[in-house]
Amino acid sequence: MSNGLDAKQLYKSRIEAATEIWSKIMRNEVTSRSQLEELVYIAYKQRGIEPFRGLSKIRIYDKEISTIYIVGKYGLGILDGELTNALKDVFNVEIVCDEVYNYLKSKGFQLSNEGDVEQVRKMVDNEVLGPKTDERGFRVLRYVFTGTIMRFFPEEDFVGTYRALATAFPDLAKKFMNYVRFYVAFRVAEDIALGNIKKIEEKKIMKYAHCLRLNLTRCVPHDKLIREIALRVYKVPRRVLDKLFPNEDQRSFIPKAQ
Repeated sequence: MSNGLDAKQLYKSRIEAATEIWSKIMRNEVTSRSQLEELVYIAYKQRGIEPFRGLSKIRIYDKEISTIYIVGKYGLGILDGELTNALKDVFNVEIVCDEVYNYLKSKGFQLSNEGDVEQVRKMVDNEVLGPKTDERGFRVLRYVFTGTIMRFFPEEDFVGTYRALATAFPDLAKKFMNYVRFYVAFRVAEDIALGNIKKIEEKKIMKYAHCLRLNLTRCVPHDKLIREIALRVYKVPRRVLDKLFPNEDQRSFIPKAQ
């Protein structure tokens, strides 16, 4: 448990890993996305870091490349237009996600006319993000989630991205809500890791408090998901979690989500 720490410090080792990887990128030691994925795997294993768990574990280290890109652009400030273009094959997914994110941000996350809606659909329906529209939307949400949970993006940007994608793809709105639940689960797990939640009643209150703050309903995550994130990502001791989640199965739970 980390008394006196703020949320940003929970990601210190993750940022250090990304910074180390960027030093290799800048020395032209990374020439492909698969090579970068392997570097992320090695750097994380050396530091005992668990990737951010999405709605599945399929190619989880490939998805974690978004952390590397965001740290490079929004943390280190080294990704200008020229370098981005030079690395377009390595960060092809993240470049598209960042373009969608910045387009939505320029619109205040408000799709006020059909032209805006069509532009978002066109940008998201890019095969580099995945074979299906829902997978592509999840990839964008994961990107903004990553920037938000690590405090590079403001929280309202994550909520705005969800609302905009739900507007552009109304048939997928319920699926996209899964990522909001995932975000809330991470925020509650953070509170546990920081020692801000010590009682079952506090945990119950915080689940709903986060949803109220986001001004969204039906986004309360399951306790099993919160417990798994706290255990695997934030390394909260089992004895602490057993007190907060006394009724949950103690076996490993893999969240069925992107």
